Amino acid sequence: MMWDGFNKRKFPRLNLRCELILSSSTPASQVLRMQTHNVGAGGVCVILDKPLERFSVLSLRLELDPNLPWIECRGKIMWSVPSREVVTKKESFDTGIEFVNLQPAQQDLIRHYVGARLVEDEGSRT
Repeated sequence: MMWDGFNKRKFPRLNLRCELILSSSTPASQVLRMQTHNVGAGGVCVILDKPLERFSVLSLRLELDPNLPWIECRGKIMWSVPSREVVTKKESFDTGIEFVNLQPAQQDLIRHYVGARLVEDEGSRT
């Protein structure tokens, strides 16, 4: 069965490369720095070299734009789908992270930023 969560999204997503920092509060905590694949007001998608445990909760810091404040909240790993690069056969994991305890003002900031960029993208196609 194929995962159909993409069809159930409440928030539109924008293909956008932003800096994202994930860290856990466990004794073996490691900090992961990466670029997002897409962003929406409900969460982000990233591509990782290793899978993260589904439903684990991590600290999350997201930089939408250098001119905006960092978004800081918790992030819950909702799904991880393995994929393989065609030429190199390198395995990676498309990973969906849902924002948890995101402040309403931060969610509005993301919603407006993503919405404005989506309108710009549509305008440039016409």
